[in-house]
Amino acid sequence: MQDIKDDLPLAMVMAALFGVSWYVGIEINVSLFLLFKRKRGLYFWSCAIASWGVILQPLFMLLADFGIWTDLVPSVVMIYLTWFIMVIPQSWVLYSRLHLLMRHTKTLQIIKYVLIFNSVVFALPTMIIGTLAQATDVNPFLRSFNLKWDRTQLIIYFVQETALSILYLFQTYQHLKDTLPLQQTFWSLSSSSTRGDSKSKERFSVLRHLAYANILIIILDITLLAVQCANLFYLQAALKPCVYGIKLKIEFAILNRLIRLVQRQQPSPQGAYCASAPEQQDPFDSAVLYYERNGRDETMVDFSEQTSKAPVPSSRTVP
Repeated sequence: MQDIKDDLPLAMVMAALFGVSWYVGIEINVSLFLLFKRKRGLYFWSCAIASWGVILQPLFMLLADFGIWTDLVPSVVMIYLTWFIMVIPQSWVLYSRLHLLMRHTKTLQIIKYVLIFNSVVFALPTMIIGTLAQATDVNPFLRSFNLKWDRTQLIIYFVQETALSILYLFQTYQHLKDTLPLQQTFWSLSSSSTRGDSKSKERFSVLRHLAYANILIIILDITLLAVQCANLFYLQAALKPCVYGIKLKIEFAILNRLIRLVQRQQPSPQGAYCASAPEQQDPFDSAVLYYERNGRDETMVDFSEQTSKAPVPSSRTVP
């Protein structure tokens, strides 16, 4: 559009944000297909589809906002379609990651139904109302209503993703409280206390990293919400794919560190992962192993349920 072309600082900021989005989206795609041996599962496809949205959303916005794609209806439709595949899978990434630490299947089922409900009730109307308001002249009232609805759905998804992040922080805290003191007591009685203390410290470091990453994700969501409430339409539109790309990058960095931790601590004699080790595996380790080997997450809860019936930590065999 002409006003963007005339506003050089805004155009340069948008170009920078678009560039960051493309870089992060492409990097995540390459990393996903290199890391996962089997391309399947909720976590893998949620990350993949969301990263495609991070790449395509800035592209169609660039073509539409700068007047390169002058056909209004298809350009607006593609903007909202790419918005859908960028925003909706992000919550499913957070949901699938909860399986690493959460053991309550009923709670996970409730969360899943809430995500499905919000996707239908808020995402689909956003696409329909936005397309009609920006690409047609059906009703002039739709333009002002679309602005209010867009802010509403942004708040809804902000609350949804923040709630998932806070829940994950709580589960991380519970895991630290329930496992680390027991491990430290056990290792203190073992002749291999140095190795046990090292493992506990590394586990604590990784889980602390998870907590900091979730706090950063919440801060990014608050920033995006603040820009939207300030009525900075073009800046918010360019910032959103960048924020979602960075959030995906953080999620992937978390998974990579978990996998490296398990690789160093539980190698098999042949150099491959041993999913059925003689000792009773921790659900945290079992889940990450299964993520890395299969790219799946449907049975993460089973790992936790099996471990909940395991003997007390003092009966574990020292590796």
